[in-house]
Amino acid sequence: MTDPTANPAFSGIKLPVFDDLVTSHTRAAPALEQLAHDLWAELNKLGVDTSPALRIRTLAQRLHSHSTELQRRQRQVHELQQGGGTQHCATSGIFWELKEVSLPTPSPQPGQPPPDLAELSYELMSANLLPRRGRLRADGTPFSRAEDAVLSWMEVYRETILQEAARWRISPKAIVAAIAWEAIDNPQPFRHPIPAGSGLGRIHPRLARWATGPGKIHTDFPLVKQIEARGYLPPRSLAERESILSTDEGSIKYIAAIMGAFADVAEQDGRHNIRNHVPMLTQLYQGWDLRKWEEELRHKPDGEKPGWGDDMAEWAEKNPEFLTAALEKQPGPTPTFPAPAPPAPTPGPSPAPR
Repeated sequence: MTDPTANPAFSGIKLPVFDDLVTSHTRAAPALEQLAHDLWAELNKLGVDTSPALRIRTLAQRLHSHSTELQRRQRQVHELQQGGGTQHCATSGIFWELKEVSLPTPSPQPGQPPPDLAELSYELMSANLLPRRGRLRADGTPFSRAEDAVLSWMEVYRETILQEAARWRISPKAIVAAIAWEAIDNPQPFRHPIPAGSGLGRIHPRLARWATGPGKIHTDFPLVKQIEARGYLPPRSLAERESILSTDEGSIKYIAAIMGAFADVAEQDGRHNIRNHVPMLTQLYQGWDLRKWEEELRHKPDGEKPGWGDDMAEWAEKNPEFLTAALEKQPGPTPTFPAPAPPAPTPGPSPAPR
């Protein structure tokens, strides 16, 4: 039989070579990302140009994109194996034909990220691993690439957001707004180089500003300590808090509890109900703590409503379509993050030289 690869119109995969390729790409992408992170931390500490680390991060993003596409094709070919796809046997191996033609990925321009990735802050960078549904606004215009990627992330955690919002009796749109604004409008390439769970955020006041996870909650600020001290969440050590806030669901739970606490304070003496006031909840979340909020309300005349207008609050007011779309249940299966590749086997001892 003629080798199918001799036909330029043929699109197919050869196993197990392709499986090995997917595995190596999947392992290399996070390793390159970690290299970029570590290099940035060292250059930043020395006070020198960090652009080399950013260039490595761009390569890591491109590799992540390629890995996601390879994993999609890997799932496709394994489904073909189970469902009787077209198999071609040749002297060079066995090939499985793909029904779509593989198109080359455009190369990024120098200094620019790959065109198929959304520019997001570090805490939601994983949203680029999710399929984007190409959602449209009510007038038919598409959401931006970054918005669509974040909407895919919201789809994965929609139930958690709704459950935590109901638990603390606040609008789930406020949680969405806090996470989305931080990811889209306050992008940061790397988190501060403190390992989650290390407790190192207490060593220096500057490091106490370390934030992590969706919504970038500061791990050692008064607000999180007040939330725990007042019983909204269990008291935790700094290391425990760092570990929890480094997870997506852990951050969502803290954001909801924080907003619920602000709403409770506003309702003291029956003065204000802000549970569904999304801009107000986001403003308090972004720059206040409970004691400061209590003091503010204490000095306001009866009947005067608290004002708002910080960046996050203004974004929440201007993007109601996005907040609604983030909580709508989409038809079809909920996207999931690709499963990590199994770790490489640990090599045995090298033989002694002869």
